[in-house]
Amino acid sequence: MSIILLVEDNTSNASLLEDVFSFDHIPAQLVTVTSGEQAQRLAILLDPVLILMDLRLPGIDGLETTEMLKHNPLTKNIPVWAITAYAMPGDEERAREAGCEEYFAKPFPIRTLADCLKEFLRGLRKTESRTDASTQSTNC
Repeated sequence: MSIILLVEDNTSNASLLEDVFSFDHIPAQLVTVTSGEQAQRLAILLDPVLILMDLRLPGIDGLETTEMLKHNPLTKNIPVWAITAYAMPGDEERAREAGCEEYFAKPFPIRTLADCLKEFLRGLRKTESRTDASTQSTNC
């Protein structure tokens, strides 16, 4: 089963996303960490197909964590989707410049995220190599 890594320090937000995976039958295992440092370690160990990244994190924030992941040869091809409360002008551009392929500003429609995750995972099943996943578009 595919692994999706959630980087979220707020337990309520993490629980909400865990519920989305459960109730919307997202065909992947969600693994949650609470810091950028943990994300970097587990991204290498678990080789997730996707990282859902909160941008406001203790210690190394989500933007810096994403940049580090994208510069590491072992993790550079893992798509990163920003899931963040940062919703001011320019925030999405900063997230994309850091390496985020998608951007969801909180609060966002849960159904939209669930649909995008399902579409992303369907697309993965159609590709044969992990390198194709980093360039896959979900139209989300």
